Amino acid sequence: MELQLEDELRDVIFHDAKFIDHFLAGDNDKLTKVVKHCRKQDQQLKRKKKWSIPERVSDEKELYAPVLKVLNTIKKAVDDVHGFPEALVPSLEDVEPEVIIDNHKYPINSDLANTQLIKPDLVLFQDAQRHWENVRLPIEIKRLPGHHKVGMKQLSRYARAVFAHQLHRRHLYGLIVCGREATFVRFDRAGILYSGRIDIVEQSEVFTRAFASLLMLDRVDEGLDPAFKFSRNSKGRLVYYIDLPESEVDKLSGELPPDKELASTSSQRMRRFEVIERLCHRESICGRATIVLRIREVVERQQQTKAKKSGKGKGKGKGRRRATKKAEPREYALKLMWRDPDRDSEGDVLEKVHGMFGLAQHAGHWDVPGRSLSATAAGDNTKCVDKTVEVEGLEVCDRLRDISILVPDEDKGEEELEEVDTTEHHPTSHVRPLRIYSYVLMSSVGIPLWQAESAEQFMTAVLDAILGYWGLFNLGIMHRDVSNGNVMMMKEGQAYDRRRWKEERRSSIGSQIRALVESEDLLCQVLNELGHRDPTGMLSDFDLHARHSSLPNPANLARPTRADEVHAGAVRSRDEDLSNARGTKRRKGNSAHKVSTEQTDAVDDNQGDRKKRRVIDYRTGTPAFMAVKVLQVEPGDPYHHSLIYDLESFFWLILWSAAAHLDNAESRPTLQAQKILDAMNQHTLESIWAWKTAQLGLCAGEPGTVKQRLEQLGNTWGSSSLFRDVIIKLGRFFNTALNMKTRGKLESAPGKTILKVVDIIRAALKTNR
Repeated sequence: MELQLEDELRDVIFHDAKFIDHFLAGDNDKLTKVVKHCRKQDQQLKRKKKWSIPERVSDEKELYAPVLKVLNTIKKAVDDVHGFPEALVPSLEDVEPEVIIDNHKYPINSDLANTQLIKPDLVLFQDAQRHWENVRLPIEIKRLPGHHKVGMKQLSRYARAVFAHQLHRRHLYGLIVCGREATFVRFDRAGILYSGRIDIVEQSEVFTRAFASLLMLDRVDEGLDPAFKFSRNSKGRLVYYIDLPESEVDKLSGELPPDKELASTSSQRMRRFEVIERLCHRESICGRATIVLRIREVVERQQQTKAKKSGKGKGKGKGRRRATKKAEPREYALKLMWRDPDRDSEGDVLEKVHGMFGLAQHAGHWDVPGRSLSATAAGDNTKCVDKTVEVEGLEVCDRLRDISILVPDEDKGEEELEEVDTTEHHPTSHVRPLRIYSYVLMSSVGIPLWQAESAEQFMTAVLDAILGYWGLFNLGIMHRDVSNGNVMMMKEGQAYDRRRWKEERRSSIGSQIRALVESEDLLCQVLNELGHRDPTGMLSDFDLHARHSSLPNPANLARPTRADEVHAGAVRSRDEDLSNARGTKRRKGNSAHKVSTEQTDAVDDNQGDRKKRRVIDYRTGTPAFMAVKVLQVEPGDPYHHSLIYDLESFFWLILWSAAAHLDNAESRPTLQAQKILDAMNQHTLESIWAWKTAQLGLCAGEPGTVKQRLEQLGNTWGSSSLFRDVIIKLGRFFNTALNMKTRGKLESAPGKTILKVVDIIRAALKTNR
């Protein structure tokens, strides 16, 4: 987690000189009462108007008790003046509000191996349940002001753990106390904002008001998504529910009356869904922070009564059949993400390809309504969406552009913390990336590939996803992020709102692009040969797609296409760790980390300071699944992204899946399997490039070596003749494509090229049945 976190937060840490005014300016009358209340409770504060905290200590642990006393005195005053905070989980009993506790000896219960040993010094929980999913406010204590950078790193660890466990978390506040100096910190999907330092003793009232304002924030301003509701199961763990606009859900069944179609989601009637499963949860602070959930509608009693009444008919037979038929609650896949507003909406693409073979089925998409930092002017009907905050006048500290600093293990008595002066700030030309919180609803519920019951089912699912990619490409769209999380199996008995592959063909491709017309003809031929069956697998997640209106000139492959220029910088952040596949089987399908680089957003003429550019990185995708040629591209070097690269990503997905597979009796990969997983997840792209180039060479020149290494994986997929045939033959094909002239020829006939890949898999499936 260490390196990924450092990469993720590099150059996204900003000092906000007006942090208190922007975020912690609470109700003045209430704050005045809180200050008076605190003075009644603390004699030192009443007498000297200063909190009592030692000026010098030999160990940071000596600060825990005095700081805790100050914070809980303010907390008690807020509860008395402002009232108790809204309960996360409604309770029929009167429950005393939580107090801030000393937690430095106790790891917080966690669902993830990389957060199991993390121990915040002080912490405020939502209620009595001690789990990362229940953390409200983490607090880090350090002995000296010079330990501020170390404190920021520790607090960032806590923030990552919170985001990784809380589906409902939009942003998070934390607090660092170094000696007597306090810093308020805000984490969101664009990075870190932090306040100036406040001397808790010399600026006692300033600190009291700021901390009280933090505790007085409502759930939305505190950073929680109000669409989520909660209950607790028998083990005390959260059960998630989410309320979605009725207008979006009703569109699927045609129940929406015409007069409701244009209504705002902020004033809509809502339908409640229970979260059944987390299909994907990116364990990151910054970036898209994608979460994909399997949700099932909760049928309310009123709806059930209505359904029964609608089932009663005048006729004896028909009415009875309706009354006895039990409607199963429908399931969906709901994707939560923080999208880049300068890129084409993924939801728009999904809507365009709805009903196509091997692609996720669109059900709806919308940006989540938000709340402006300042009150909206009267009569202003501008739609407000939830987005990362845009703040003017931000500054940076050159010594705090990142959190790359050693944090010794205090429990083992390791060396003293490094002191870094982070007090000097200056204006910066860097800008915070803007992200908009969005939902995408899909009627196709995917299942991770690792859950395939056989090698044949897995390979059929990958084949179908390639066919989905083929159809997507024929529409002028390249996916550019083929990976283990984006290729999934269809749920058994999946309902389809539309099956375009069974409809009479109507070409939507302009006749001027002859190669794409021929490609579509070949795809239709393949689908006919498959007997128009429903797909086993699908390709999803079109966030990094690019549109191509024509094929590039093979003689000029070094130049970027228009799509590459528009969508430059759409590179995955390193938000997942692929190297450790030793966890439980449940985690295997969601364990790939991404590239961390500086990016450039395409901007319009009205975005002011957002025109300030960063270093461009034209590469897209996930390093473990990136094509060899993409890994060679240097940040700042434009390149033409080829369909060959996307097809090659399917090859690396198959190889990775063979290594990551665990048979029923196994709990972790063999050494040979782990070696492959580690090689595909090295920290430098150059190292991954060298290893992958060698593997393609082995497939072409030493297939016997490849076969031997696959058998050494020690699982049924590695020893499967199906996997062996596909890996060796596809590896040989993509090795030839490394040659520029060969690649140019393949690109000039996209349909025939994709057909070659499809035929390799189809032939292997036929031979190995």
